[in-house]
Amino acid sequence: MRSRSTPACKPARLRRQRGLSLVEMMIGLTLGLIVVAALTVLFVSNSRARQESEKTTQQIENGRYASQLLLDELHLAGYYGEFNPQSLADPSGVPDPSATDVPSLSAAVALPIQGYDGGAGLPAGLQALLTDLRNGTDVLVIRRTSTCVAGASGCDAANMASSSYFQTTLCTTQLGILTPPNQFLIGNSTALFTNSNPAITGGANPPPFLAAKDCLTPAALRTYYVRIYFVANNNNAGDGIPTLKMAELGAGVFNIVPLVEGIEQMQLEYGLDADGNGTPDSYTTSPVNVSEWRKVTAAKVHLLARNTQSTAGYTDARSYVLGLQVNGNPNTYGPFNDAYKRHVYTTMARLNNVAGRLE
Repeated sequence: MRSRSTPACKPARLRRQRGLSLVEMMIGLTLGLIVVAALTVLFVSNSRARQESEKTTQQIENGRYASQLLLDELHLAGYYGEFNPQSLADPSGVPDPSATDVPSLSAAVALPIQGYDGGAGLPAGLQALLTDLRNGTDVLVIRRTSTCVAGASGCDAANMASSSYFQTTLCTTQLGILTPPNQFLIGNSTALFTNSNPAITGGANPPPFLAAKDCLTPAALRTYYVRIYFVANNNNAGDGIPTLKMAELGAGVFNIVPLVEGIEQMQLEYGLDADGNGTPDSYTTSPVNVSEWRKVTAAKVHLLARNTQSTAGYTDARSYVLGLQVNGNPNTYGPFNDAYKRHVYTTMARLNNVAGRLE
């Protein structure tokens, strides 16, 4: 029986490969562009959020640092080592903080704190020193000595070329003879502190310098500070960044030192101790004379800090209250209607050295 032949298997027909059509390619490109655009928007948004976070963080750090700096300075105002300025008579008038001659510096020791409300009433010397003072901001003056004895362990040695120094006698003989204004000396001359003090004359009160307890060796020296705090229009000339600065007494001259960027306003209220118990009984923005300045035992510090860079799309329409004006009304600033974010920082400081001597 003949077998029927089986037809040979035919190979499967291969499909012809085709490329993308123009429409398909355009759809793919469009989808890709949409994804890229979405990722770009997300990246830009995150980048802006990060930048704003950094600006805010920097502003907070600047505001807190400036507040703490002034707080620490006020706590130390009136520190003169072993000398008690309460024994000094009132100066004949409110001193010029920019004066650098020895008689002026010595007369001003009785006023550990001094200020100018809104920058008003600055003496000519101070106007010449604070050339970039921001309009309407307060000026604060602090007088004190270093808590370090020059040359002691952990303290810098005396450098008459860069600093002024304060010396007070601890010799019992001299304390019994010299009047309070002659019991201390301010200057930047080694000879003045060691062998040629003009207040020490004749054989009645040897040796010819302010002496230590042994009455044989010169008394210790402490760096003498006159620090004038103010807000300037610029950090560097023309940059438009308001900055807390300090004019600091050196060796007979004042040097301007930038401290904190972005501090736009500084306002102070001074606590007056009317009954002499060390506790303020009232607050004022402007003590009127030497007698009132000597009664200041506390201070409220109000700072307005702003970002150093503007924020796109933001308008500052807020108003800010920085304490009270001299008439008791709120001291209001703004709205500024610009693109800078701001915040108010307020702190209160007790003048420990002044108040402590009255308790």
